[in-house]
Amino acid sequence: MSALKGKLVALSVSDAPDRARLGLPKREVDRALFSICTVMVRSGARIVYSGNLDPSGLTFTMFRHLAGAYVATGKAPFIHIIPEPVFRETTFDALGLVLREGASVVETLVHIEGGLVPIRSVEDGLRVGRGASSVRLRNDEEFRIWLEAKSQLDSASAFSAARESMTHVSQARVVLGGKMGLLDVPDDAYQGAMPGIVEETLLALAADLPCVPLGAFGGAARDVAIALHLLDPAKRVPRGEQSATYDASLRQVAAYRHRIPAHLESALKSLADDDRSEAMAYEIADLLELWLTHQQALNSKE
Repeated sequence: MSALKGKLVALSVSDAPDRARLGLPKREVDRALFSICTVMVRSGARIVYSGNLDPSGLTFTMFRHLAGAYVATGKAPFIHIIPEPVFRETTFDALGLVLREGASVVETLVHIEGGLVPIRSVEDGLRVGRGASSVRLRNDEEFRIWLEAKSQLDSASAFSAARESMTHVSQARVVLGGKMGLLDVPDDAYQGAMPGIVEETLLALAADLPCVPLGAFGGAARDVAIALHLLDPAKRVPRGEQSATYDASLRQVAAYRHRIPAHLESALKSLADDDRSEAMAYEIADLLELWLTHQQALNSKE
């Protein structure tokens, strides 16, 4: 049996501001994402993903890619975690639309008031919560009243809290791309105290979770791979001025380099510079199986 069967693998994927400088078209990021998702789900894992609520965006393109193919397993192959700031910016109708869009393959959870709350579309509106404590919301007014009664975190704290919860429910993580806080690229401003992919890597390593940074596609994941000595520093893509917290966050990641098992370092180095999509996805699955098996053996000795 696959060591990934039943495991929750957190997947952090977004486009990178320096991807084109590496000679890679955008479609290569999509191919890598779809390949990883397909291989993980076929291995018996479920994908934990935190993305936006745009039906035309990467998150729902990914859901559609696997829609219906694995419903027979009895469990949705994706768990979609919505951070509080994203949730508060949506509307009742828009939320209902995306929940119906992913209903067959996605379990959706909202991070709010320090916890993960399930939400789904039902015939007469939205159902929020579990069991007897769940609430039915029938229109935008009821949605707003319910939401305004919830305590609110500032944006940076809310994103960090959602990332922590995502780490707590996962057993492994894969990171690719990511914003870098380039000041001359307005769309590259990251949300939170540090870039999402850097913080998610840091949280995974601190929790002793297997974490695979795919640096070939650029972005924060490439700098993470360099910080962990999985890519040569000479492969750092030149860039202009960045947000003040960027380099400091990478130094925090570097402090957890000792969490990488020595016998897996060579494979991680190979994957850190791999852009082959399908072949890469199978190698990620093999590596995660080895890492999880290694951890299980260590835990059994304690």
